[in-house]
Amino acid sequence: MSILKLVYITAQAPYGKGETFINEEMLAIKDKSEIFIFPRNPEEEIFHKEAETLRNYTIWLPLINLKMFLNLLLFLIIKPQIWEIIISIFRYSQTLPILIKNLIVLPKGVYISEIIRKMKIDHIHAHWGSTTSTIAYVVSQLTGIPWSFTLHRWDIKENNMLKEKAKTAKFVRVISRDGYNEVLRIIGDEYIDKCFLLHMGVDIPKLKIGREKKDKDDFIIATPANLVEVKGHKYLIEAIDMLKRKGYNVKCYFLGDGPLRRDLEKTVNEMSLEDIVIFKGAIPHNQLLELYANKEVDCVILPSIVTDKGEHEGIPVSLMEAMVYKIPVISTNTGGIPELLNNGAGIIVEQKDPYELAEAIETLIKNERLRRELGEGGYRKVMEEFSLPSIVTKLLELMKG
Repeated sequence: MSILKLVYITAQAPYGKGETFINEEMLAIKDKSEIFIFPRNPEEEIFHKEAETLRNYTIWLPLINLKMFLNLLLFLIIKPQIWEIIISIFRYSQTLPILIKNLIVLPKGVYISEIIRKMKIDHIHAHWGSTTSTIAYVVSQLTGIPWSFTLHRWDIKENNMLKEKAKTAKFVRVISRDGYNEVLRIIGDEYIDKCFLLHMGVDIPKLKIGREKKDKDDFIIATPANLVEVKGHKYLIEAIDMLKRKGYNVKCYFLGDGPLRRDLEKTVNEMSLEDIVIFKGAIPHNQLLELYANKEVDCVILPSIVTDKGEHEGIPVSLMEAMVYKIPVISTNTGGIPELLNNGAGIIVEQKDPYELAEAIETLIKNERLRRELGEGGYRKVMEEFSLPSIVTKLLELMKG
């Protein structure tokens, strides 16, 4: 059987500090197919060490330049089909901001279509239902190459032409049951046969897992997440303050950056927690996994919330990565998280409740046996339902089908 030739369209991956879970998927995909990656707006440097391999498979193009714009003008004259695409973008972009974003990426979509036209590509896949999938939509419409896209969380809520995209796509992948149900509420049952629940996956650890260190003075908590509202950091800060007042020796590392960093640092300083809650910033993915493998982290916590705008988590890969290293995890009953942590795979607490969160942490501090049981339960859950090789095989079958 011939090897699939695929185009992947991402937001920034393999560049940038985010989308590590997409990097992992593309690394697995490249071993089973021929892949060409087009980031929407790539940075100049690759941040994560393991993503360096993907540089050789990536075609670096800016978000927009003069050449793309002139190419679009030429298409407007010689390719009547482009007018149909533009009309669809105007018709199905539900808000002015979405319309503007889609029009901004239109020249790049047209330009990519010309690049891949003679490459004999079998399938185009985009991650995110926002403008990355708009690019894939444009490319597919101009080339006739089948396409698909993966929906995560906020991109479902945004609803960037989702029904029109589902209509033209070969399939729509949704990474959580909660997200799947939300997508069907948006697009209706008309395209239910095109929608598939297929999780993101994590790889089996490449690093040898060490033993829990007995000589640590502090209980070490890690929160690997961007400093944005949906991640709920402020509730963890309040919980840490409660534990401090009870006399527990804890350290909490925030491993990520984002727009809320200044406000969160101010809160930490006002509560005199600056020696306990440490802002490490974004760290390379391989360094994070080394922390897990070396058992330098006792617990991973993601205190996620549903924001007033309705934004919520999908199924966080950041939790899966800790679980596969047998580290106990605590998170909230939001989005697709219960789907991951049910049946003894982790501790689920009520969102926005620092008291319940503090109690859960205290329970883990006091109960070493429970930490081991949750570590084993989380590991089994990921291996049975979120194994990357198995998920990539299913994804490729959908693309071939």
